[in-house]
Amino acid sequence: MKTSFFFLLVSLITVKLNAQEGYYFSSVQGQTSKTDSIIVASKYPNAIKVKIFGEHTENFKHLSTTIGIGENSENSVVKFIFEPSKKANGISRATLKINGKGIKSFEIGLRGMAIPALEGKNEAALASVLDLLDIGTDIGWTSLPHHTKAELQGEEIEASLFKKASAGDVTITPIARYSPPSIIPFGYYLPAAEGPELKQVGILADSEDFHEHQALYPELESGKTAFDPKEETFGFYVVSHTHNSFTEDIWNMINFPNRAAHATRIYPVKNKEGILIKNSYLVCYEEAANGDYQDYVFLIENVTPVESNSLFATMLQPNDFKGWDKFLESKGLNNDPEHIFSVSDGLLKVVGKEMGYIITDKVYKNYHLKLQFKWGEKRWPPRLDMKRDSGICYHIPENEVNKIWPHSIECQIQESDTGDFWLIGHSTIEVDGKQNEPMAYSSMVKSKDNEKPKGEWNTVEVLSFNGICVHIVNGEVVNYGTNASLKKGKILLQSEFAEIYYKDVSIREFN
Repeated sequence: MKTSFFFLLVSLITVKLNAQEGYYFSSVQGQTSKTDSIIVASKYPNAIKVKIFGEHTENFKHLSTTIGIGENSENSVVKFIFEPSKKANGISRATLKINGKGIKSFEIGLRGMAIPALEGKNEAALASVLDLLDIGTDIGWTSLPHHTKAELQGEEIEASLFKKASAGDVTITPIARYSPPSIIPFGYYLPAAEGPELKQVGILADSEDFHEHQALYPELESGKTAFDPKEETFGFYVVSHTHNSFTEDIWNMINFPNRAAHATRIYPVKNKEGILIKNSYLVCYEEAANGDYQDYVFLIENVTPVESNSLFATMLQPNDFKGWDKFLESKGLNNDPEHIFSVSDGLLKVVGKEMGYIITDKVYKNYHLKLQFKWGEKRWPPRLDMKRDSGICYHIPENEVNKIWPHSIECQIQESDTGDFWLIGHSTIEVDGKQNEPMAYSSMVKSKDNEKPKGEWNTVEVLSFNGICVHIVNGEVVNYGTNASLKKGKILLQSEFAEIYYKDVSIREFN
């Protein structure tokens, strides 16, 4: 029930928006919205003429025109509401015209969103909300439900962290909310070694006199809508009645594995003509799993995205093995005359003729490891007719003797089994509350198969955080373990009788 944020932006941008200033309302069919008003520079309310006209005139009501009070006693206040009929559904548009003796005539847009009832399938779709607000951003779908896969939709951007764009505060304005009723703390967070450091900015109000949980421009219980992160890199979060949701998928995967991992979709803001509004973004939250992404929608201003790749350090140099040692079962350490391992332009080729690995010099603890792999053609005895096999072993103790295979936790890379846990050297982990039996080798099978067909590149990611280990294959969490007996160590990539290629091997340490 606010004036369009586009007009609040006019003094901050040079692009002509060509949008009519407006008031925005929401309500259930047959019920009234909250009242809004406009101040007119006249102390004679009886001389003011108010007319509502347009396509959906019947859904808007002029309530009263009265003299202002206090500091506004030289002005008049025109009050109006949105009152959609029991048949009205979706968007209503009309125009409010004000004129009269001694008053310069002007018009202002009225926009209303009517829903049949509260919650569930009655809610307004995100695309409809943006249409009503004259936002020209393409979100990628128009229906209410969608999906929560991490695939970018429409004009969604990949970045999930930000920095302040210029002097002044960053603003975070709630423009829509369609969720269960409750107070909702929200704010920004700073990535840290201990996990996200939450900085609360405000709290969305619960629903009492009005259904604030199903409305445009939901009210605040307390707090504000601006903050100054100074030079810090930051993300955004909300706290619902069931869990926290972060703009970075990794923290959703680590902390709330049974909730939507891709909990936000982030879009650049465009006006209705499709002109980009500089340094302005929409952060759209999905609290449940139906993929509507209008549970909480925030307009973020004065920010610039931080590219995701800038957070990662390359682990594998373009043309050498700096930072790694090679080990072959038959020849020992750093003795590879047949070039079982070779790297060229950042592409690691593993011939796979015998058992071995490359292993990092460095010990890693809490991190996000990611790489891509693709199977080659060759297989070697004694596994000529077996599944192609390789893997990422991690948390290898610093002083562990090089052997096949060292004490570790493995993210299996094997045809149709990519993402399985292998627990090597009596290491343990809990999956779904059940711990593996300590053995020389034991496994905990993934929850789903998400590997692409042979010949295609696959992305595998490993999250390690204080004993939590998450295996992600092509964007989907396929295995989630807790209380790992190993929590830090070196990392290796295996050679195991199958030709395989690796590229884009990189790591982001949480420190």
